[in-house]
Amino acid sequence: MAETDDGRYRTYRGNILQRIGLQGPTPELAGPPDMPVWMHPIEFSQVRAVLFALDPRHMVEWGSGGSSRAWLEALPGLRRLYSVEHHVEWGQRVRASIDDPRFTLDLQAPPEHAPEPEHRPGDARTAAAHRAWCMRCEDEPALMAHYVEAPRKAEVTFDVALVDGRARTRCLVEAFARVRPGGVVILHDAQRAEYHPTVEALGGGLYLEPWVQGQVCLLRVPG
Repeated sequence: MAETDDGRYRTYRGNILQRIGLQGPTPELAGPPDMPVWMHPIEFSQVRAVLFALDPRHMVEWGSGGSSRAWLEALPGLRRLYSVEHHVEWGQRVRASIDDPRFTLDLQAPPEHAPEPEHRPGDARTAAAHRAWCMRCEDEPALMAHYVEAPRKAEVTFDVALVDGRARTRCLVEAFARVRPGGVVILHDAQRAEYHPTVEALGGGLYLEPWVQGQVCLLRVPG
């Protein structure tokens, strides 16, 4: 089987190695190895299909990465992708991987008094500290307000928004103010219970099946 750029080969290979005991469970990611998309290939395909059907001209995303490059490659009609990222080092890596004038990267680091804690894989202590910080981003509006509100500087009405970064409940509400009537807001990792009250307050959403790592939910802006 030849390796492809959509992650199918790595998913197949990883599943086989796990079954024969040569590899522990690891996330299966879509996209090329040098800049993977932090979604399972199933979820990536769902989002890509929605974007293909919408054929947006202006798109905003909270949370940059391999997906940023993937959307630009998949959407020739896209005029601008406004991408907001909180992790400066990661954002610089993303920027270096994308040579496309349609891409705008807006780096919005956490405030100095509340930096993002280090999270070492497999370390329960650092995982708990990082989880607590993420919940602060959801519960304290002022903490990441600069990040949430960054797309206002674009001075455009977006056709679609992808919420896949920090302070997602805040970003969902902001997305409804930035996306045109009839447009779509896409939430990744929508299985997380802390997002559900906000989804319902915004009119509810369509939770896509199947999903493996992070469920996709679609919300339509009224109008």
